[in-house]
Amino acid sequence: MFLRKTNTGFPNLVQKISMKIIKRTGFIVLALLIITTLGGYIYFDRKFTPEKNYLTVYNESGTIPIKWIGKDKNALLVPIYFPKDTTTYYLQFDTGAVYTEFYSRAISTLKGISIRNERAITSFYIGKMNFTSDQIKISNTRKPSDKDNPVKIIGTLGADILEDRKTLINFRDNCIVFNLSKEPDEFHNHLIDFKFKKRKIIIQGNLKGKDEKFLYDSGTSAYELLTNKENWESLRLPQSKVMVEKAQSRPNILVTYTTKTNHTISFKNKSLPLNEVTYVEGFSPTQYMLMKFSGMSGMLGNKIFLNQKIYIDCSKEKIGIE
Repeated sequence: MFLRKTNTGFPNLVQKISMKIIKRTGFIVLALLIITTLGGYIYFDRKFTPEKNYLTVYNESGTIPIKWIGKDKNALLVPIYFPKDTTTYYLQFDTGAVYTEFYSRAISTLKGISIRNERAITSFYIGKMNFTSDQIKISNTRKPSDKDNPVKIIGTLGADILEDRKTLINFRDNCIVFNLSKEPDEFHNHLIDFKFKKRKIIIQGNLKGKDEKFLYDSGTSAYELLTNKENWESLRLPQSKVMVEKAQSRPNILVTYTTKTNHTISFKNKSLPLNEVTYVEGFSPTQYMLMKFSGMSGMLGNKIFLNQKIYIDCSKEKIGIE
């Protein structure tokens, strides 16, 4: 009898099982990647979402004079007044800060501020504008105020003062108007869109022919553009001198590298010359993640706007530069 060897199909079965395992593993890896990415997005979205705005503001401020610290205009200060107190105090105006805060040791003896549950309760004036809150944060990052120093800085005025309001920052004439009742005539038909994302001012601009997102941070006052080292290298003039400085960014000490450039940042209806570019070492991982998460190319400080007026309408997310 002739017996023919039969094919049991075992190799094909192993091959099919292997393919199923590979597909299933690939699906699991893909699912884990999606979950991790989504989880990361939710985490950073929550991390960078500011608290509720606890400020109550009445009246237009009128014209408020700007006071600068240092010959390089390192900080932009606005004067404030407490009822029944003849002393002028100052807050640093910082659009990069998402909320207003006081410095604990600077306010320890002030009668115009009381503390409950580690939050400050107060009412004060910026010009004619009355500012009231019972939930102002308190920071421990400042030294006690020098009694002999006429410039008494007691806190930071953050971007919560801008939210749902109109503001004019007039660098040309060295003044600010908060809580404007209407749009200034000179900005009519000269406004562009911006994003007030998580209480951050993000402006679309064009640099070297590429559309970029820039954060306007008045707290980086003495700089024109802060960016990463790669962009810094591509923007700097060849052989230009580099100025190295240490800078304070709570709670870290940063090292800044500033050099010359000759580019232009173009907004929809305005172009500004860029004469200096800076990169920074020492940012915290959170600060790096904020830049990456938001897709920003860099931060614009006050220096690039010193000959301009900026009108910011956060209620409509419109901005004008004149």
